[in-house]
Amino acid sequence: MELKGVISDFDTDGLFGIINADDGRLLLFNLRGTPPVLRKCFRVGIRVEFIEQESDAAMRAVALVPIGGADA
Repeated sequence: MELKGVISDFDTDGLFGIINADDGRLLLFNLRGTPPVLRKCFRVGIRVEFIEQESDAAMRAVALVPIGGADA
């Protein structure tokens, strides 16, 4: 199920962050698997669609896509 939310925080390297999901939850994400050329599309304040995936510690957001296109 695809969910939506807003990126609210990034680490200093811009690879790990937090999404405020529209349903009120906070989900962690990791852009390590995203091609470097696409990483610039993700920044604080950008709305994204994502899929939820279970990990060892908590649910995570994966397969992030900026809403509104690559330059959103």
